Amino acid sequence: MAVAKDQGLDESTIAKIERYETHDFPEHHKVALRFADAMMTQPGQISDELKQQLFQHFTRQQIIEMTVDVMKWNYQKLPVALGTDVEVAPGELTPLHFDENGNWVKPS
Repeated sequence: MAVAKDQGLDESTIAKIERYETHDFPEHHKVALRFADAMMTQPGQISDELKQQLFQHFTRQQIIEMTVDVMKWNYQKLPVALGTDVEVAPGELTPLHFDENGNWVKPS
């Protein structure tokens, strides 16, 4: 979120994304968000309907890229579930910042 906010994401857009099905996003954006939601919550339950929507709006390469991107940003779910994650700043949310090579920059 920190990087997205640095690049112009505002609270109004965040609120729209949280309720994307009821907002005026283009259909391909809604399909991408449906896919991200499904990947994060019930990846084994992705419906045939959603698969059809994905292939209607995206190429195979784009679907693979979205899949890897969602997985990349959700890698922490397993350590959190197991209680093996380490807090950067105990008791606080840590904004994530990355350098020009995509490497995490530890907050100062």
